[in-house]
Amino acid sequence: MAQSLMVVATEPEAGKSILSLALYDQFERHGARVNYFKAVGLPDSAGADPDVRFLHRTLKMQRPLEDLTAMTGAEVTELVTHGRYDEVLDKILEAHSRLAEDCDVVLCEGVDSSRAFPTLASDINIDIAKNIGATVLLVASAHGRTVDEVVESTLLVRNQLRERGADVVGVLINRVPERAHGEFADEARRQLRREDLRVFGVMPALTALSSPRIVDVVATLHAEVLAGDKHLETRIGGVFVAAMGLENALSYITDGGLIITPGDREEILLAAGATYACKNAARPSGVVLTGGFEPRRKVMSLVRDLCAGRLPILRVSVPTYETAIAVHAIRPTLGDGQDDKVIAIREAMEEYVDVEELLGNRFTARERVLTPKRFLRSLRDRARAHKQTIVLPEGNVDRILQATDVLRRQDIVDVVLIGDEAELRKYAAQLGVTLDSGVTIVNSATDAHYEEYVATLLELRKHKGLPEDMARDLMTDRTYFGTMMVYKNRAQGMVSGSTTTTQATLRPAFEFVKTRPGIRHVSSVFLMCLPDRVLVYGDCAVIPNPTPEQLADIATASAATAAAFDLEPRVAMLSYSTGASGQGEDVEAVREATRLVRERAPDLLIEGPIQYDAAVDPDVARTKLPNSQVAGRANVFIFPDLNTGNNTYKAVQRSAGAIAIGPILQGLNKPVNDLSRGATVTDIVNTVIVTAIQAQSLQESQ
Repeated sequence: MAQSLMVVATEPEAGKSILSLALYDQFERHGARVNYFKAVGLPDSAGADPDVRFLHRTLKMQRPLEDLTAMTGAEVTELVTHGRYDEVLDKILEAHSRLAEDCDVVLCEGVDSSRAFPTLASDINIDIAKNIGATVLLVASAHGRTVDEVVESTLLVRNQLRERGADVVGVLINRVPERAHGEFADEARRQLRREDLRVFGVMPALTALSSPRIVDVVATLHAEVLAGDKHLETRIGGVFVAAMGLENALSYITDGGLIITPGDREEILLAAGATYACKNAARPSGVVLTGGFEPRRKVMSLVRDLCAGRLPILRVSVPTYETAIAVHAIRPTLGDGQDDKVIAIREAMEEYVDVEELLGNRFTARERVLTPKRFLRSLRDRARAHKQTIVLPEGNVDRILQATDVLRRQDIVDVVLIGDEAELRKYAAQLGVTLDSGVTIVNSATDAHYEEYVATLLELRKHKGLPEDMARDLMTDRTYFGTMMVYKNRAQGMVSGSTTTTQATLRPAFEFVKTRPGIRHVSSVFLMCLPDRVLVYGDCAVIPNPTPEQLADIATASAATAAAFDLEPRVAMLSYSTGASGQGEDVEAVREATRLVRERAPDLLIEGPIQYDAAVDPDVARTKLPNSQVAGRANVFIFPDLNTGNNTYKAVQRSAGAIAIGPILQGLNKPVNDLSRGATVTDIVNTVIVTAIQAQSLQESQ
């Protein structure tokens, strides 16, 4: 029977939803199968509780969204009004029981009882916890409160729960001011220890969770975006109303500050744009033009040129004073595309909470499964154990800078960014990113190794008659320069492609990094992280119509990639036929490729041709290939062509909710990997980690 942990806030806005996300994540990382449950949802206009919807999407939960709540607040109120409270509890217990059937832990989020149901004689959380047999974890907020106030309110809720028979395991204290975090934590632990209440963690107030972004301003003010639509995720570091003359206003512009000014004050707008053209000027995060005025076309064109499109410019119809009040009242919300918030809370959970003590023996998995989060955590630990240096040539891209910040804070790899140092540091500051230890910024045009790299490129490409002036131009290209850094062992790998085409990313790697001995063709794989296993799919991105020899190369390289990631390779050479049952040109190509692999690597477990169902389903395997060591338990799948592989990986990714890491290029002498143009911060971090492990594996094999 599944265990249940219920997160109950001691006061409103304690952050229980975001902490529930972090706890869910930790359960999965420890190998437990977990379901999330919020007994009473408070749906918005879209028909679902916004916090539940956010967790469902962010955590890629397999259960349908509607299964995660039992009732709405309105339904509870209706039944309570008619004296049918027992029916409320019955419905909640029934919904919880369904979730408990197929998991180890049900993580339950409590209700803001006093606000939602003020007419109830007691806290509904107590009755829910008792009915579903949940252990209660309290969450207290220190925002605007002293240690004594936090302790008092926490003990009050703990005692109420205990008096009614609920099992309270301890408390997490959240939103502690960072400047007083250490002193606050020590005193809170001392006082609560005396009252026999365990403090599992004291979390500081996180900037990523408390600072609004330009996109929050757009949503709250229903603002029209006139420029900078690709930079709406920029965080706001303060608000400045520019109602004075230009000379006086200039002294109030700060890095990350939001300027609010009447729309006809074109000189203020021009000054804001000009800050982006100056290396030493403070740069605002955005400009809100009030009163419904729109600057003249030529002015807007000049501003866009000055800031290279990086300055978000918004227009609202309301006056300046009302706009300023509305902006100051904005509270950051949880929503899609907020990787930085999710990463920040996960990092804080690991740094400030004693997760091992909290989970303890009380919440353990019936069986350890290789969940995506466990797999990714193991990769992160491996990358950190033998740190590599990875080049990210697209240093001027916000997602790359945010990913760099994550990699730096978690001490996973050393990062080299390519670009102008002053420019990148200023842009990073705008995003709230710190580029300090573990991050090096290199300007390809002024780097001390530039002449050496030009000479090396000329030597490597002399058989192609590369002119010197072209070699010099190529070495100012960030991608070529970054690849040369890898070739010259100044870095161990490179990741690019967030704004660069695949062809531009890979061309220099093909030209002079070249393939490893014994591998004639570069191919790719995706690591497909399913809820309970990790599979390797190849080739889904590079070779369109592989010959038998190329298929053999793909299979050999894919097996080596699987082994590099601690997966014992069992290779399935996929076809529309299994064993000797089918004939045809395509089947014969797979059969020949399988023969070649067995000849090259006689110890490798491989089966082919084989259909996908026979490769993964033990029951089908017993019927079609009863004596196979691979059938029914394959974990490396080689597709007969790019069309099949690409469509299959996307179908599995979307339909099964799998995390697809890749494409991971294999076969090169040094690892170079391509990002998709839509790669998120998390995608970039994962790809860098994978690249680092590839580099480690190549070093170990030499």
